[in-house]
Amino acid sequence: MKSFILSLLFMTYLSATEPEFVVGTTSGYAPYVSLDGEGRYEGFDIDFANALAQKLGQKLVIKDLGSMPSLMLALQQNKIDALIWAVSITPERTQKMRMIYYQGDKVTQMPFLFWKKAPKEIRSIDDLKGRTVSVEALSFQESVLKKYPDTQLKQVEKISDGIMEIRFGKSFATMIDPSLVAKWTAQNPNLQVVWLPLKPDEYALGNGICIHKNKSDLAARIEAATEKLIQEGKVLELEQKWGLRN
Repeated sequence: MKSFILSLLFMTYLSATEPEFVVGTTSGYAPYVSLDGEGRYEGFDIDFANALAQKLGQKLVIKDLGSMPSLMLALQQNKIDALIWAVSITPERTQKMRMIYYQGDKVTQMPFLFWKKAPKEIRSIDDLKGRTVSVEALSFQESVLKKYPDTQLKQVEKISDGIMEIRFGKSFATMIDPSLVAKWTAQNPNLQVVWLPLKPDEYALGNGICIHKNKSDLAARIEAATEKLIQEGKVLELEQKWGLRN
């Protein structure tokens, strides 16, 4: 009995002293991050974060911060160790923070959603001149749209808000992440998709783990662990599990 108690105390001590790996993310972004029927986090990014924490030998702590602006602020203020939320790697973002590739392909075109009818005259982003297009605040999509000042950009907090915008005629279109098209069009038969090409300097180079630029040691450890997960086939396994790869 005494040995059992000592063993239990030792395990409790290890658990209490295990270093934490605090990851910022936000639910409502399936298949990357969402909540299951019992309110538990699930999705590709959650499984990946767990696998990454195990490689690092740390205890994963998830912080749901509600929106991209809140996530970016928390990263800047060192309130989280990393941001994992399918954030596209772009030259503009890599100037502000360290981004380590972990998943996704190069993006050379972007989907725009319309309600019930997709206008045939819209063949490029330039064709949206003078139109109101809703886009998630601080997203990759917003960074692209900002390069088209003649388009009236309207920030929304969530993709669902953008869909409500076009449904009730408050926005002409809404711009969405390519990985989310299948989910939202399956849920909303009235949504019509038009894929518009990006210019070479607007391409995204997959999704990256975001880390504060001052945390070079942590970034090196995360990069090494991520590379191992990719080489071992763990990332591909999770992509297939969550429908991100055939």
